[in-house]
Amino acid sequence: MELVKKLRIVTAFHSLLVVLLVIGFAIRLSLLSFFVIFIIVEIGILVSLHYLVVKPLTVFEDAIDQCIENEVGSEEILENITDDTIFISKIKILVKKYSNQKIRENSAKMFDKQAELNALQSQINPHFLCNTLESIRGQALMDDNNEIAKMVEALASYFRYSISRKGNLVTLRDELSNIQNYMMIQRYRFNNRFSLEIFIDDEDEKAYDYLIPKLILQPVIENAIFHGLEESLEGGKVEIEVIVTESNLILTVSDNGKGMDNKTLLEINKRIRSDNPNVEDNKKERQVNTGIALPNIHKRIQLLFGEEYGLNVYSTLNQGTDVEITIPANYERNAQLL
Repeated sequence: MELVKKLRIVTAFHSLLVVLLVIGFAIRLSLLSFFVIFIIVEIGILVSLHYLVVKPLTVFEDAIDQCIENEVGSEEILENITDDTIFISKIKILVKKYSNQKIRENSAKMFDKQAELNALQSQINPHFLCNTLESIRGQALMDDNNEIAKMVEALASYFRYSISRKGNLVTLRDELSNIQNYMMIQRYRFNNRFSLEIFIDDEDEKAYDYLIPKLILQPVIENAIFHGLEESLEGGKVEIEVIVTESNLILTVSDNGKGMDNKTLLEINKRIRSDNPNVEDNKKERQVNTGIALPNIHKRIQLLFGEEYGLNVYSTLNQGTDVEITIPANYERNAQLL
């Protein structure tokens, strides 16, 4: 924009001088004087255009050539060029934006590979365990013990989903199905002290086919049970609300548990957004939470989609807790992130 302003000034000055020359010619200024002044003006305009356009464009072209010839170090090359060079400030912004995007994509790959490795390392022969669970379920059906058969089936489905190699992104439908299996197991463990409800408006049912990061709901619900509802003897509720806006998919996991005070809430949100969550602060949490920690979910979402997305926690003491997850709506599968 600075260049455009300068060119406008030069153009306006040129027009003004032409008008003055015409006026001078009209009042019978000598023809020789007219041409001398005109030539001087045109030379001044050409010199101005050289320094305003030609020279900066030459510097800009040389910089672009260096960036093309060098596979790495483009940002360093551009930083050595002064900002008064034509378009260089915008090019720097574009290069930085592209560089940050590539860093985020690479970090997302590394993050999910590490998560996958950790999940596999924490299991002992997972396929053997799945097959064993199926055998137990078959025996329960033979013994007409349908309750045990349903529970084993839910556990096998939940476990199979957790270790499956579907990729980083799954449909919301698959994720909710896994949550229902998980809650069936927890209700059995805690003698039906908890219930699960899923709310989604009819016009938002298209969200069932939207892609979301795998295993981002289960750790949140696990936190709701162990930190909010575990002490409830009856009437514990976990609700999942699905809302689709013009650009976002908002998943809110709510419980009617004990909640937390403002100080604790601030500490949790601060830890979620921290680049290096304190290990000691998470020690107790990890002892009762076998899922992925909330800070990891938040970081994973941001690595996949950008810093404007992520996780927020809201809570009121003795009234419950809401965990709001925001991701892009109708996100298209990107091969680079799988």
